[in-house]
Amino acid sequence: MKIDELKNQYLNNLVGRGRQESTKEAYDGDLTKFINYLKSKGNSEVKAITTLIIEDFLFGSSVGSSAKQRTKVVIKQFFDFLYKHEEINNNPAVNVESIKVTQKRPEYLSSEQYINFLKTIEKDSTPYYKKRDLMLVKTLIMTGLRRAEIVGLNVGDVDLSKLRFSVTRKGGHEEYVIIHNKLVEDLSNYLKIINRNGDEPLFMSKKGQRLSASSVWHLIKVYSKKAGLNGDVTVHSLRHTFATALLSQNVQLPYIQQLMGHKSPQTTSRYLHIQDNELSEAFNKVTFEEGG
Repeated sequence: MKIDELKNQYLNNLVGRGRQESTKEAYDGDLTKFINYLKSKGNSEVKAITTLIIEDFLFGSSVGSSAKQRTKVVIKQFFDFLYKHEEINNNPAVNVESIKVTQKRPEYLSSEQYINFLKTIEKDSTPYYKKRDLMLVKTLIMTGLRRAEIVGLNVGDVDLSKLRFSVTRKGGHEEYVIIHNKLVEDLSNYLKIINRNGDEPLFMSKKGQRLSASSVWHLIKVYSKKAGLNGDVTVHSLRHTFATALLSQNVQLPYIQQLMGHKSPQTTSRYLHIQDNELSEAFNKVTFEEGG
């Protein structure tokens, strides 16, 4: 039976057990996103879905931890239903990594924290991972790419002659992302070291497979612990750091919006921080004409 049909059976079962229609709609929305993700990866056969695939979906999402936790619960209940009705032999949702909702994460890194973060990778990473992980973090901090976007990059997506990446954005559309001048030399050296074909991943695991979104989440967490940041740094933190750096250098909001791949300026504005003293200073520079 196809996964869409199994989803409908599960949702109808919810209503049959007395759940409200609004609950069904909410669960339907979460499961539809999950199923669309599976189809985009060619993994829509329920018996082939693994714990790692579910984690890649959950931790590759840009939504907040509360929304992730809710989606995790929905997915787990769905697979519990499939297991109970013998549609699957093993339940991959049982061992999905926990999502901490109450723990507050720093929204962005200061320049000192970011420099220390890179030094930690330089000092503590193994020789095999050092070049890859430094390139990964520098690219994240200088482009603001999401996890799914950066792991989706192939070598051929890097165009140093035109100083741009070709990136598949959230929603599946492609955009060009500018390569900062300070990133060019590092990228050029990295491409020479890895020496891969254009259709091969830019970032790979030691086993020669494309680095997954959950692996990126894990390595950022490990390095942030070693850097004394309590393991609280995420790709989203680095994306937020990128936006904050642009704002601090007086880059205008429409430019920041485009660089971050946002459709709406309202989305971009949530990443920006204006301190009270900055607001007061800016306001007092405004000149008002005094009338009689």
